[in-house]
Amino acid sequence: MRIIIATLGAAAALAAGVGLLIVNTGMFNVSTSWEDPALVRWALITTRENSIKSRAAYIETPMTTGAKQVDEGFRSYREMCAVCHTPPGAIDSPITKGLNPVPPDLAESAEHMSSAELFWAIKNGIRMTGMPGWGITHKDKEMWDIVAFLKTLPDMKKEDYEAMGKRLEGGHSHSGGGHEGGHGDTAEPHSDAGSGHAHGGDEHPHDDDVEDMDFSDMEI
Repeated sequence: MRIIIATLGAAAALAAGVGLLIVNTGMFNVSTSWEDPALVRWALITTRENSIKSRAAYIETPMTTGAKQVDEGFRSYREMCAVCHTPPGAIDSPITKGLNPVPPDLAESAEHMSSAELFWAIKNGIRMTGMPGWGITHKDKEMWDIVAFLKTLPDMKKEDYEAMGKRLEGGHSHSGGGHEGGHGDTAEPHSDAGSGHAHGGDEHPHDDDVEDMDFSDMEI
């Protein structure tokens, strides 16, 4: 038992020494251009996912209030999220390209994360990723609106996204995450941009269809 205790103590002292060496000598490269080793990347991603999941487990998810909520969520997404999280069919902005870790595709996130997990991440942010905690400056309702919109992203194509923007902007659409065709790729988020609701298969609602849809039983 004494040998085991001594071995564990020596291992802990060695780990502490290595940690102090890395901290004090600047050995660790904090540059975003340095790609994390596979083991470090796995550790960071796993820690992040488990942290979000455990804290979101106690959040009660409200029902969506309908197409208007999705519209409001799209407006907030364009203003707060699109500059980093590239919209459907758009090209990455310079900010997106310069971040490490790379901001996730929110269409994929909306498929494998629960609504409560998305809400928690939006509200609280994620350390050392560039993801801010919007709960400091925005109300819970605004963040649930974004979640409602994000849940439509997996079925959304570029044409759907642009049609939503045109409907709520009065005919003028911006990609939010960049421009195609050689006009630059700088994101231009707009607070007055918006969205309709596109969901399911190859059929997507157009301007006159959205208001007639029944969202009363839809879960975020």
